[in-house]
Amino acid sequence: MSDNSPYEPPRAPLKDPPQRKTRPNLLAIVIGALVDVVTTTVFGALFSIGFAMTVGSASMKPEQFQELVRDSSGFMIAAYALGLACSVLGGYVGARFANQNEYANGLAIGIIGVISGELMNSGGGEAWMHVLGLLTIPAALLGAHIKMRLHKA
Repeated sequence: MSDNSPYEPPRAPLKDPPQRKTRPNLLAIVIGALVDVVTTTVFGALFSIGFAMTVGSASMKPEQFQELVRDSSGFMIAAYALGLACSVLGGYVGARFANQNEYANGLAIGIIGVISGELMNSGGGEAWMHVLGLLTIPAALLGAHIKMRLHKA
C-alpha cells in the first residue's frame, strides 16, 4: 500500500507548462500578401476592362481613356473599395494560415500592401490617393479581426 491517503492530493508539483513565444508566421504573411496583391491586380484589371467597355468607345485613344478614368470619381471610389476588399481578404487568409498572432500577421500584410501599392503607383498621382492607400493597413487588420470573430474557440 501507499503512504498517501486517498483523500490527500498527490505530492507531485503541479505547474503550468512554460508559455511558448509566439511570433508572426512568415509563411502566412507571404500567403496573405500574395492573396492581397494578386486579387487586387486581377480584379482591378477586370474592373478597368468592364469600365472601358461600358464608358469608353472603340475610337478612343489610350490617353483619352486614362484622362477619363482620372476624372471619374465614381471609378476611383469603386476601385479603392475593391482594393480595400482585397486587402481584407488578404488579412483574413493570412490570419487563417497563421492561426496565432492574427493581428500581427494582419499588420504585416497591410504594410506589405501599402508598400506594393506605392511601388505599383510610383508614376505619381495626387497626394490624397497616396494617403487613401494607407487604409490598406486597417483593412488587413479588419480581415484578421474577422478571422478571430468567426473562429473563436
